[in-house]
Amino acid sequence: MALWSRVNAGFIVNEDDSGDKIIFNGGNNDDTAEHFLKFQDGTGDADPQPKFLTAAAAGSGDYSKENCYATDSGWVMRPGSASQGNDNPDADPEILVCSRGLKSNGTGDPTANQITIGHLTSKTAYYPDGGTFTGVASSTLGDIVVYLYFNEPVTVIGTPTIELKDASDLTGTFAYGGTNLTYRSSVSNLDAGIVAFQLAASVDTQTSAVDDNTLGIPSGASWVSSTVGQITKRSGGVIRDESDNVLVFDDGASTEAPMSFGDIILEDGDNAELLIRASENASMTVS
Repeated sequence: MALWSRVNAGFIVNEDDSGDKIIFNGGNNDDTAEHFLKFQDGTGDADPQPKFLTAAAAGSGDYSKENCYATDSGWVMRPGSASQGNDNPDADPEILVCSRGLKSNGTGDPTANQITIGHLTSKTAYYPDGGTFTGVASSTLGDIVVYLYFNEPVTVIGTPTIELKDASDLTGTFAYGGTNLTYRSSVSNLDAGIVAFQLAASVDTQTSAVDDNTLGIPSGASWVSSTVGQITKRSGGVIRDESDNVLVFDDGASTEAPMSFGDIILEDGDNAELLIRASENASMTVS
């Protein structure tokens, strides 16, 4: 079969299964290297996960969308989730659908497809599990925690935020003042694409401060990117220059080696999508 075919719409279709790449053969100007372009959309597919998965709001079966994410091996289930038979979040993930290079080449920018609401010890206590939150005159840090589930592992830089809304349709600005929930690293699981946002301390969450006794995150809301916070695609691997030298940071030690010396911010195209693509609002009742 020919490597390329022509379709009526005028697109070039790659029929080779070698990783969805266009290969350029070197040779000009003494350049003997091969170079390639990768196929990758700028945004993720609206519903790219395996079709047999259930949505959290539809009953939250063991194999639910919120617990499925992309790796370069394919679509996998989050370790420690109900279907895995153990609560070890560091176990090897179960591969549902094999797809070589999926995270690198096939999902576009990271996208949050699911939302749950709980607290520091339960990710789902209030949504979708349906528990009622008891409001207080002055909250304790982390009384309410919103969890975004991205479709691949991510890196968080700084302190991104998300805004908690009120009213039955979640269109109201919470009387708390619209101040955003802030990133909480200790209950996030970035390896599995889970990013947590916590309510600050000393917030009035009594029913008198909440319209229609309802708080939550609209399905099409956005997490907030700013100079103090970003969520980006996890690049993985080691950064090297054109001569294949490993990029290192000089920490003053006698021997230099690759080391963790802070975050390297990726180019803008690798930032996670700001828009959440959940199937429905994530809301909870306040008593």
